[in-house]
Amino acid sequence: MALCALAAVSLDPPDIALAAAGTGNATGAAGFGSANTNTNMTDLTPQGALSIAVSGVPDSTFAQEEKTYQGDVTQTSAWRGFSHQGSRTITLAFKSPVDVQSIQIQALQNFSLGVYFPSYVEFQFEQNGQWYTAGQRPSAVPQSDQNVMTQTFAWSSAAGIEASAVRLVIPVDVWVFVHGFDVQGSTTAHGLAASTLAKVTAASGKPLGPLLPSASNAAGIRNMLLVQTGANGSQGAWSVQDFEPMLAYVTESGQMTKPLFDTMLFLPYGSVNDTEQGLSNYLQDLFASGKQLRALNEAVGIVNQTLHRPGYQEKVVLSLPYFAYGNIDFGDIGGKDVQFGGTSGDPNGLRSREAAETWYVNQLLTDWKKADFKHLKLVGLYWDEEQYRQTMPGEAQYIQYASSLAKANALPLFWIPYYGAGGIWHWQSLGFTAAWIQPNYVEQGQQADLARMTNATETASELGLGVEVELTGIDAAHQAVYDSSLAQLSADGYGTNQASHAYYDGSKLLLTSERSHGSERIAYDTTASFIAGVGIHGGS
Repeated sequence: MALCALAAVSLDPPDIALAAAGTGNATGAAGFGSANTNTNMTDLTPQGALSIAVSGVPDSTFAQEEKTYQGDVTQTSAWRGFSHQGSRTITLAFKSPVDVQSIQIQALQNFSLGVYFPSYVEFQFEQNGQWYTAGQRPSAVPQSDQNVMTQTFAWSSAAGIEASAVRLVIPVDVWVFVHGFDVQGSTTAHGLAASTLAKVTAASGKPLGPLLPSASNAAGIRNMLLVQTGANGSQGAWSVQDFEPMLAYVTESGQMTKPLFDTMLFLPYGSVNDTEQGLSNYLQDLFASGKQLRALNEAVGIVNQTLHRPGYQEKVVLSLPYFAYGNIDFGDIGGKDVQFGGTSGDPNGLRSREAAETWYVNQLLTDWKKADFKHLKLVGLYWDEEQYRQTMPGEAQYIQYASSLAKANALPLFWIPYYGAGGIWHWQSLGFTAAWIQPNYVEQGQQADLARMTNATETASELGLGVEVELTGIDAAHQAVYDSSLAQLSADGYGTNQASHAYYDGSKLLLTSERSHGSERIAYDTTASFIAGVGIHGGS
């Protein structure tokens, strides 16, 4: 699992010099109309009090990142950068009502640096303490090979809207850069009352709470271990002996005492190529004799005898590859060479990506049925991409197609996005059945801020998500951060039986810990204690 994706995008923000200089290819105004060209208008921007607020879950790490990009949002000499944390509201409040006739703001897009156009900008007006909306202006999402471009989001009305304040609502999935916020109108004319527009109402939906193992969409998953296979030698090869201490807790004296992970999520190790040849090799390895799935099946049989649980089946989740739009040669399907780049007949490369996904699902499920594992139960498919790239061509349709493939085979589609990933707030509408959020806390090492864990559980509670438990090392320093993450999960109501968990341990870190002595064994014991619900380092 590429947990470094967050660091690559979010902790290494884009070069503002490039952003300011390389934006000559501007689109027209997005959505409805364009800026008002009435020359009798007055610039109202300097006459109001400007404020910018986070409307999602505030995060200190992302807020610190933004400090590098603090350009004046009303000017065009520099960009103002927003990093994650839900939406931003940009408000301009006036001492007395004005007639607002046009509003505009410009946004930047740079795919290679993780800067994307917002999916929309909403224009709102305040009158007598009530906010009203003129609607959302969706992004035009230019489908161009040009990497850097700008787009103007604008609203205008010849009659004008009388208001005491205006507000822009801008969703921020990863990075959004804006500048040139401009409000034009009149301080003497009287436009239409803001109340002629639709009221802005507070969200009525209550937080969904944690994803419970008993929830209908959780497939009974309590503790799911991520198992990477198919590359990187012994690190990507799992034997019967490797699986046994993951299925049940094994004491230092070698006694197997109680169940551990009830679900195994198999996914390709990072260097597996998403091509026909690469994935064929991965599947051959996944179903090979003596390792991976067959080793797991045998290990479950052995553990069942030891723990006296006849008939128990370990739950299994298998991965679906993510095929990115672009000039990628997938290989041959049915005698036809499949490319993921756009064509005149398939501008978003959708049909090609769907054909490759269909081929893979058919191969995967055919192999699964043929294997006829006695001790394993396939409970779902996993989308092997940790974010939703909303401005990439055909992205939503592609994910929904993968979801339909899963449903056609009576299987749910699961997702584990990283903290602050694009699309996390819309996981259900994208087509996912259930999701777990990566806190990305332990990756920060000794500088980690526990507020990140609480932010992750708050987001999970709001959206109905499970949480991923993350282990990145088994020395004393890593153990201290790991302990604090588990303790905070329990404190926030995400402990044993309080939520469904996925577990990321790099590759076999828990197995390495189990086979160690002294301090390096603590990670394995701690994890078993957390799963058992007896506290950090609790009795085992």
